[in-house]
Amino acid sequence: MVPLGANPKLVGSTVPRVNMSTLLKISGIQMCVTQQVLENEKRISAAIERTAAEGAHFLLTPEGSLSGYHSEFDRAEVAAAVERLRKVAGELGVGLALGTCYKEVEDGAERCYNQVRVYAPEGDYLGYHAKILRCSWLSRPGTGEMRDYVEGSLRVFAWRDITFGVLICNDLWATPSYTTMPNPYLPWQLHRMGARLLLHAVNSGRDQRFRPFHESSTELWARALEIPIVQANAADPDGGPVNAPSGAVGPDGVRHLRVPEVGEQYFTCEVEVPVEENP
Repeated sequence: MVPLGANPKLVGSTVPRVNMSTLLKISGIQMCVTQQVLENEKRISAAIERTAAEGAHFLLTPEGSLSGYHSEFDRAEVAAAVERLRKVAGELGVGLALGTCYKEVEDGAERCYNQVRVYAPEGDYLGYHAKILRCSWLSRPGTGEMRDYVEGSLRVFAWRDITFGVLICNDLWATPSYTTMPNPYLPWQLHRMGARLLLHAVNSGRDQRFRPFHESSTELWARALEIPIVQANAADPDGGPVNAPSGAVGPDGVRHLRVPEVGEQYFTCEVEVPVEENP
């Protein structure tokens, strides 16, 4: 286990070199996610300040970390909190991969998404990834997240010369018993679209039966694609261990940073990301 607060450099001989690479410093927070937007906002705001103090480029938060992991939130309250966090992060020069459920108004209709909203360190809004492989019970396909959230579209994000992808929880795993949709192999699709880093926002709970599958799936995808994966899970509110550790997996498939699995934790790591060389 790498001590909390260490900044391991995720370097592997199998990293796909395009022409050159760059180091990206990423922080993450494993936090208790409540249904109180202001309480969640305070935790995330404090993490932004710590990320700035660490000199990291981006902060990754868990799935649903601002709104709470549900669809019955107040749209205006969450939108206002997002704007406040965006402003704080922009003023401090911190990029955000902000996990929150969010209600977009599209074509005059309100649609609820389970999102990670991405902001550059300069404060620019880069867009969002909305969960695609939404969970439902095998005995009741089409219920649960498939009913509560609109399916997103796959895309990559670019900042400077870095291309990266974002996935939300089951998007990466396609976990048995939680998935009634065909597995679209989203990590592989993102890699084909040019992503050379994956950020993974998670809210997977504490059922330890899923731990081996969650861990090995993340590690095997990192190894197969030869790219780093940084993961931030939600802390269990009752103090139990999470079933998917927060931290970072290198392009060699080795978990270089494993965050303590109980309670709220903060971490920072460096990842080496292949980049396209400008002609």
